[in-house]
Amino acid sequence: MTFPIRLALVSPLALVLASPALAEYDPVSTEHYSLSVETVAEGLDHPWGFAFISDDRFLVTERNAGTLRVGSREGGVSEAIWEAPDLFRYDGETGRSQAGLFDVVLHPEFDENRYAYVSYSRETERGAAVVVVRGRVVDEDGDIRFDDVEDIFVMKEDDQDSSGLHFGGRMAFDPATSHLYLSIGERRNLERAQDAADQAGSVLRMTDTGDVPDDNPQFTAEEGEPDRYIFSMGSRNIQALGVHPTTNEVWAADHGPQGGDEINLIIAGNNYGWPFITGGEDYSGAPLGVGTAMEGKISPVHIFEDTLAPSGLTFVADGSSFGDWTGDMLIGGLRGEGVVRVTLQDGQVVNEELIEIGRRIRDVKIGPDGDLWVLTEHGDGEVLRLSPQS
Repeated sequence: MTFPIRLALVSPLALVLASPALAEYDPVSTEHYSLSVETVAEGLDHPWGFAFISDDRFLVTERNAGTLRVGSREGGVSEAIWEAPDLFRYDGETGRSQAGLFDVVLHPEFDENRYAYVSYSRETERGAAVVVVRGRVVDEDGDIRFDDVEDIFVMKEDDQDSSGLHFGGRMAFDPATSHLYLSIGERRNLERAQDAADQAGSVLRMTDTGDVPDDNPQFTAEEGEPDRYIFSMGSRNIQALGVHPTTNEVWAADHGPQGGDEINLIIAGNNYGWPFITGGEDYSGAPLGVGTAMEGKISPVHIFEDTLAPSGLTFVADGSSFGDWTGDMLIGGLRGEGVVRVTLQDGQVVNEELIEIGRRIRDVKIGPDGDLWVLTEHGDGEVLRLSPQS
């Protein structure tokens, strides 16, 4: 299914340039660096994901508005270049909703094929489906369009429901195989994470065209046919997912309930145990599960002592501005209002440091300039750039 493109043309003049009115931040101290914090852009409607399409341009999603926009390294963002059709934005009595437009990632061969992938929640007869679309980013002398947009994945009908919570929606590409990983939360229904016939509560793996890879694992379902998209199961609500730049290992940070945010190494066929395995407790204070270990389930690599509410995950590769952090994992924190730097050694966490920014961080990237770029998750959301001070 191909969608018509709305507001498709973006010229350099359409970018709203940064002004002196942008919010200012004090420098941030870390174990190795003092970081300056620059506000590149603001005024975004709960930005959720972003991806650099060149040295000086990036795509950025707005969750509530359901729009895809183009940002400039020099400051500001364009009008929408695409708007998600039939966007699901649950609005219950409390007004709480995690639904909307989620992540944007680029194909590993983006420079050749120009494919970008966007995930969002679509309204359906049964409630909502997590959807992935693919389109081409066309740049004609600075006029940027999102063309030929089509579905490559739609959450199957039996698994759709009307909850406004726990969509997951984070994506990551394996550059070695061009397989796409997609997280789907358990939709605030704990039992679904242990149902191998249900796509909720899982990390899915698909080809770059949305098909099931031949070598996906085969789970066993108690009832019904196991879902062949499922790569791993037993997750709660993964919104931080990334592939290590040298090992191609898939890593995730999962939201715990009340406490219990955790890091997992995602391996084909693993069951990470939610809701039986957790380091947290129910919001009522009642205990959940059996602790942090259970036969047949995979225990977390790491459980955060303080609530982070992880969202967005990347690794510091060679050549960044942060030589002392090479190989480290960076995870955005919504509740933590900063970025956690995690040092891994032999698959274990040997050090963690909270880089306090004082804003809810939704996504993190190392930019083409080698600096740390983050999105703040607010109705007046920002794009921030953090650089080591000389």
